[in-house]
Amino acid sequence: MFDYFLKGGIMMYPLLLASVFAVAIVINKIYAYRRAKIDAGHLMTRIKEFLERGMPEGAIAFCDKTGGPIAGILKAGLSHYGEGKDVMEEAFETASLEEIPRLEKFLPTLSTIASISTLMGFTGTVTGMISAFNAIARANTSSPSIVATGVAEALITTATGLFIAIPTVVFYYYFTHTVDRFILDIEKSCKEMVRLVYSVKTPDREENKK
Repeated sequence: MFDYFLKGGIMMYPLLLASVFAVAIVINKIYAYRRAKIDAGHLMTRIKEFLERGMPEGAIAFCDKTGGPIAGILKAGLSHYGEGKDVMEEAFETASLEEIPRLEKFLPTLSTIASISTLMGFTGTVTGMISAFNAIARANTSSPSIVATGVAEALITTATGLFIAIPTVVFYYYFTHTVDRFILDIEKSCKEMVRLVYSVKTPDREENKK
């Protein structure tokens, strides 16, 4: 493997750096999304139970204990419980503007790595072919042994760039799809929360009506 790395020429070094960054981002996002994933249905059921008992503080504490972007956004809205529907929706929107960019963090970098890895591989192809033609010019003749080094550099860097870019693109689209699912769950949970808060009959609301 090290021998192939050396034969790949100068472009193997930035390709190695790109692969290290890609692996680091993939590991980071897998860990982050696993921590952020929760059962939104169970969360809403427990919140509803607290609200039906007139305990919004308990619902807030449960969201805080649950953690994750969905629970964090719902907690932000519940913190304005009783202040009106518009205030709660604004709190949801503000919290979403903070949480969603965290979910999308490093994804543009991952996409960039996929693009530049391919380009660096093709750059290595060009430099390898230049080396091959220079060898022919210096020897004033053509034979497989003369151009072997340049051709090897061209093929190795191309293959390396593709080996980095292909899985990186796959992970990028997988993570993008994961973020989309998170956003959908957030939107559904926020709408359900507004409907729940302003339709559920809590003890406090019954006393106010009397």
